[in-house]
Amino acid sequence: MHILESRFILAFWLLSHISVRAWEIRPYPSSGGRSENEIELDEPTERIDIIFPGTKWCGSGNIASDPDDLGKYSETDACCRNHDMCPDVIEAHGTKHGLTNPSFYTRLNCSCDDEFHRCLKNSKDDVAGKVGIVYFTLLGTQCFREDYPVVGCKSSILAGRCLEYEFDTTKPKKYQWFDVPFY
Repeated sequence: MHILESRFILAFWLLSHISVRAWEIRPYPSSGGRSENEIELDEPTERIDIIFPGTKWCGSGNIASDPDDLGKYSETDACCRNHDMCPDVIEAHGTKHGLTNPSFYTRLNCSCDDEFHRCLKNSKDDVAGKVGIVYFTLLGTQCFREDYPVVGCKSSILAGRCLEYEFDTTKPKKYQWFDVPFY
């Protein structure tokens, strides 16, 4: 069974209180012969897709019919689609680049999260800021990249979330986790 950290509970609570009309919630198809209406969340291979209203790509998964299918907030949706299509990801509980993702969601290469942040900031859609706050500030996930070994945090905020890292430039670069920026 998955135990959610308090920041995830806070994020979901806030999501339910943002002034939007409706959330698209769909069971993620699974194997095992269960009907679509039966969802057993304590299996790590199953999930529920929650999509931000007015979008088809912003959330866990997507409801688009094809890559060109965007929702009402097309600029923001395009940002989310491009983020979803990041070529370098570590799936939930997966291992890659010598890193294991302990989260119940996919983590991305920092270059993809950086581009997502820029794209949302440049979007003229009203919902872009809400999507950015949920992903970057409330969820507070981590991304990964290859860099010199981290030896400390020069600047942090909110329960140890690092804003600026200190590196050992005398050692070879390696893949590591980094906190995503605030929105």
